[in-house]
Amino acid sequence: METQTHILVVDDDPLHTKLLTFLLEQHGYAATVRDDPRAVPETLRTQPADLVLSEVALPYQDGFSLCAQLKRAHADLPVVFLSTRRETRDLVRGFEQGADDYIARPYEPAELLARVQAVLRRYSRLERHRYGVQVKVGGTSLDLGRLTFTTAAGQAVLMTPTEMRILECLMRNAHAVITRETLIEQTWGYDSESADNRVDVYIRRLRHKIEADPKARELIRTIRGVGYVYEGNQDETLPRAVGAQ
Repeated sequence: METQTHILVVDDDPLHTKLLTFLLEQHGYAATVRDDPRAVPETLRTQPADLVLSEVALPYQDGFSLCAQLKRAHADLPVVFLSTRRETRDLVRGFEQGADDYIARPYEPAELLARVQAVLRRYSRLERHRYGVQVKVGGTSLDLGRLTFTTAAGQAVLMTPTEMRILECLMRNAHAVITRETLIEQTWGYDSESADNRVDVYIRRLRHKIEADPKARELIRTIRGVGYVYEGNQDETLPRAVGAQ
């Protein structure tokens, strides 16, 4: 018997959580609700989740700090904000804390389900191995199975699945300009009002993780108004896939 996908809902609005739980269960998901974010770590120890849906405005601890805490403890656990806060600054802050998506309330149930499914697909182990094991450009490499980027200096950096998909798209097309639209399609699989902000936030996160000097932008270069280019080291002009089928 196939195991149900378990979604942990963190929200202290009883009406919303009741409706959301009904929606998720009607579409085959198992849902657990916690109205106190302080209970989330213990819940995850006893009931591992496949995805967390969290409000930003929570009692005792805001959703942003909860997301950062979860990403430190569970790098492979997707977190999606489902929030009454609709300001762009909240959306950007959510992505800066590592959120995989940010859905403003009220929302269309069909859109919510589609975006939840898209995030879950990105975190699928089979999806991580779809193109092979490693992509190498110059002295840098991306290990898709281990979600690890290795710098030219040999430093291994852990990626989230979303960061991995963006970097994979750039590295597989090294030295070519990749538009924001292409990154959105390859990473999230859908367009939205927040798409440009989302790409910019994740590129900034990647630069801080993989660049020796994020301000120098030696690995990921911005082509203003168009998109981004992965340069890698200049001594190798083409990416190499290792272990691909």
